[in-house]
Formats: sequence, C-alpha cells, structure tokens
Amino acid sequence: MKKIIVLIAILIGGAGAFGYYYYNKHRSGVSGLTPVSIADAKDLYAEYSADENTANAKYLGKVVEVFGIVQSIETDDRGTMSVTLNSGNELGSVNCQFEKQDEMPDIKNGSPVMVKGFCSGLLLDVVLVDCELVKEKK
Repeated sequence: MKKIIVLIAILIGGAGAFGYYYYNKHRSGVSGLTPVSIADAKDLYAEYSADENTANAKYLGKVVEVFGIVQSIETDDRGTMSVTLNSGNELGSVNCQFEKQDEMPDIKNGSPVMVKGFCSGLLLDVVLVDCELVKEKK
C-alpha cells in the first residue's frame, strides 16, 4: 500500500513540475517568421466582422502583420502590454499583446505603427499575441 501512495505522490509531483515549467516557459515570439498577410487594422477587423469562419481559416494561429493607429496602451499585472489599434468600428478593435515590454520603443496614442504577431481570432477584438513592433509607419 505504501508503494502505491509513494508512486501516486511521485506522479502528482512530476505533473505539477511539468505544468509549472510550461506555464512559465518563455514564449518564442515572431522574430524571423514570415507573415501570411500584411493588413490594415480596419481591413482585418472588417474581415472578421463579415465572416469569422473564413477569417479564422486565413489567419488563426498564423503570423500576421498589421498596421494602424494606436488607440490605447495598457499594461497588466504580469507586465504584458496591450496596444489597441483603431479599427474604425466602435464595437471592436485589433488588440496586440506584447510580452517583452522592456523592449518596446516609446509609442503614444495616435501614433501609426506596424505590429507582427500570432492571430488568436476574434474575442470582441481581433487579438494578436507574442507581438513585436516591426516599424513605425511614416
């Protein structure tokens, strides 16, 4: 009976260590990856608004470059910075989430930017994760 309890404790400990490792694992990012599409934030949001299934087939889980005007910038408790790009629609926008806030250049509301990230689909906003700033659009 003791052997079974020890074996179960070892399995639970191993599963916990595995989960902790993957939860805290550094994300790979999009550096060096070629985007499947380069789009304006307004066009990307319009595609998702028109037909989410078709847009998901085209963008979901893939690297996308989006350019637009910064509508807002927020940082959460974990240090993840969310830059919201204006979609021209009051109901939603394009939300770009940056994990490496310390590498972000100084961007401000109203400035034009180009962002590259993995598309996570439509969750009220079109969400891009693991983003990096490609360049400031002039």
